[in-house]
Parts: sequence; C-alpha cells; structure tokens
Amino acid sequence: MKKTALTLLKAVVSIGILVYIFTKVVNIGSFWTNLKQANPFFFAAAVVGYLLVQTLSAYRWHLLLRPQNIEISFAKTLGFYFLGMYFNFFLPSSIGGDVFRIYYLNKETSRLSASTASVFIDRDVGMGGLMVLATAVAAIAGTRVNGFPLAPIFALISVAFIAANLALFYRPTYNLIHRLLKLCRMKRADEKVERLFESVNSYRGKWKLLTITMIISIGVQLGCALVNVLSASSIQLNTRHGLIDYLIFIPTIGLIGMVPISINGTGWREMSYILLFQSVATDANSDTAAAKAATLAFLWLGVVVITALPGGVIYLLQGSGGKRAATQGGAGASGKNVGPGLEKKESILPRQSSENEPVSTL
Repeated sequence: MKKTALTLLKAVVSIGILVYIFTKVVNIGSFWTNLKQANPFFFAAAVVGYLLVQTLSAYRWHLLLRPQNIEISFAKTLGFYFLGMYFNFFLPSSIGGDVFRIYYLNKETSRLSASTASVFIDRDVGMGGLMVLATAVAAIAGTRVNGFPLAPIFALISVAFIAANLALFYRPTYNLIHRLLKLCRMKRADEKVERLFESVNSYRGKWKLLTITMIISIGVQLGCALVNVLSASSIQLNTRHGLIDYLIFIPTIGLIGMVPISINGTGWREMSYILLFQSVATDANSDTAAAKAATLAFLWLGVVVITALPGGVIYLLQGSGGKRAATQGGAGASGKNVGPGLEKKESILPRQSSENEPVSTL
C-alpha cells in the first residue's frame, strides 16, 4: 500500500511538472513543429552513436568481471547489458535494469555476490567518470548558470563521492553493519554482507584496471554529449560554447535525474534541459529556445528508448527467465537454470523500484 502510494506520488510529480512545462514554459505548438521538422539523418546518427556508447559501457563492465574471475564472452556481457536496458524501460515491474543484469549474470555463473559487486562497481566507475569530466570542464570553462558557477557544486559532489567510496572499501564500515545485523539476529543477511565485502574488495589495488575503466567512463560521457549534439543539430539548436555546454550540462541533467522523486526522472529531466540550454542558446527569442530545449530532451529520451529495443529481441530469443524473476520479486537461483519448483537460494538484491532509475548516462 505504501509502495503504491509512493509510486502514485511520483507519477503526480512527473505529470505535474510536464503540465507546468507545456502550459507555462513551452509553447506546445512550437514543440510539435520542432519534432516534426527534426532532421532524420542527424537523429539516426544519434541513435547509432548511442548504440556505440552503450557497447563501450558494456565493454567496461566486461573488464570489471575479471577480478571476480568471471569468464564469459563479451557477446554475452553485451547481451546482458542490453537486457538490463530493455527491462528498465519496457517491463512493467518493480525492479530496475541493473538488477536484471545481476539476475542474468548470476544465472550464468551461480555467483550472486560477485555479480552484484561487478554491476555496482561498474556504476561506481561510471559515476566517477561523470564527475571527473564535468568538474574539470566546468572549472576550465568557468561555466555559470544565471550567474552561479557550476564547478564548486561538482567539486562538492565529488568530495562526497570519494568519501562514500572510502567507506565502501573500509573494513570498519562493514564491521558496524555486522554488529547491527547481529543485534537484529539477521544471520543470513550478515553472511551476504560479508560475501559482498569480499567481492567488492577484489578491486582493491587494481589500479591499472580502474584507470582503464575510468578512461572508458570519461569516453562514455563524451559520447553522450556528442549524441546530444547530434540530436540538437537535427532541430538546429545552437549554443554559445558548443560541445563544452554539452559536456557540462548532460552530466548535470544526469545527476538531477537521480533524485528519486519522480518516475524515471521524467519532468525534472525536461525542466533541466530547458533551464540549462535556454541559458546558452543562440536563439534571440527565449520562447523559441525553450521549445527547442524541450524538444532536445524528448529526442534524447527517444534515442535511449530506441537503443534499448535490442534487449527486447534478446529477451524473446532467450526466453522469459527475466520476466519470471520480476514476478518473483527479484529472486534468483543459485544454479544456472531457474524454473518452477526450484528452490531459491538467494535473493538478488533488496527490492527496488525501476522508477528510481534515471535515463542513464553512466
């Protein structure tokens, strides 16, 4: 009941923001005109570009499987990655795309903690690349929005990110969790936390690997910016500083979309595009700039949704194992095969909502 109420509240927030945007901020007629007149060549190039970006992200995850001694082909890793993208957008379940990546990898390897750690570190390194690129570019360019510098904000978030990672690899952090679980007599959860600690700490000291994957993450963020540049070119949206604006604003929008108070970041994402890109658009008319910024937001969403479709094809070819996992609340099997009547040895992750997952740029 509480979960349903929270979902409804998020839906109200998302719908409310969109209604406000198209009644008070953006002329809906201009918005539709921009969409209809968008150059299909540039949009198609954006779709192809984002497919390459997501393939690069999957390769980063593939590299991060090595410290876990998980030996699977890159083709299989890529398939799992696109399955996660597909479930994140198209499956009406309460489980996010990353959980399905864990589910399928665990189904293949029978190693839940290692699968969980690999996906978590993949996201973590992706976040690191986002922060490095955005902070550096914002500091060098001195970017301001309404007179307020963005570099200090990114710097503060980066400090918090570093502190969280230090706690993640710090043994006393887990000792505190162990004590709390022991007091609550949660022995099985305590054992899972210990296995997760061991899996996560398999990355300790792997500086070469972490450096390579961080560089890949920066490349992913650069790719996301270029995809948005192509989408903007399809509607002739030009900005004062060109690519620099995208290198700063796209990560900013990604961070804003992570705030779990709307469905999939809807509403906040569109408003962020408008506020940020309207401030640097070269269009003399602010109404025209706002309409183009809103159009860019929906073109970006369209690119992401289209590139998630290959996951649907893989899902149809592979069968309904992921769908069964969704209906069982994210439970995974310890063996390679999952089917009716088989005992569930471990739960993949605590239940989480896919509405909390923004359109990912990590």
